[in-house]
Amino acid sequence: MSAFAHHPYAQRVREYVERARAQAQGAARNNGGDEQTFTPPVDVFNTHNGWTLHIAVPGAKKEDIGVHWDADRSTLTVSGVVHRPGDEEFLSGMLSGERRVGLFERKIQLPPAEANENKDEVDGDHISAKMEDGVLIVVVPKVEKEWTEVKKVDIE
Repeated sequence: MSAFAHHPYAQRVREYVERARAQAQGAARNNGGDEQTFTPPVDVFNTHNGWTLHIAVPGAKKEDIGVHWDADRSTLTVSGVVHRPGDEEFLSGMLSGERRVGLFERKIQLPPAEANENKDEVDGDHISAKMEDGVLIVVVPKVEKEWTEVKKVDIE
C-alpha cells in the first residue's frame, strides 16, 4: 500500500479530495455567500535546477498574494485573495457568479516525495515568483551540490 501512496495517480486523487473538501468547507462557511475559500490548482514541474510551479489564480493581483517557504516543514504556502471587481451597486445586479473569488490557500510539499530519489534540497533563499496572465509562476531552486572529491588512500 505504501508503494502506491507515492504514485502520481494517488497524489492526484489526494489533491482532488483536498480541493473538494476545501470547497465544501468554504461553501458551508459562507452559506451561499458570494465569496468563499478555494484551493487553486497547481502544476509542478521538476527540472535539473529546481521546481517550477504554475498556480492558477485568475483575477488575483500580485499585491494580494503571499508566497512563504517553511524550511522546517519543507512546505511552500501560497495564499491570498481574489476580489470580484466593481462597486456594491454593480455587484448587486450580478445574475451569474461562476468565477472563483475570495480567500485561497495552497500548500505544496517540496521536494515532492515521488520526485526526490536524488535527495534534492530546496534553496529557500533564492525562491522567486511572478504573475503572468493569471498564473503565479514560482521557481524553487535546488541546492547546488558541490563536487565530491575522491581521495586515494595509501596502504601502509
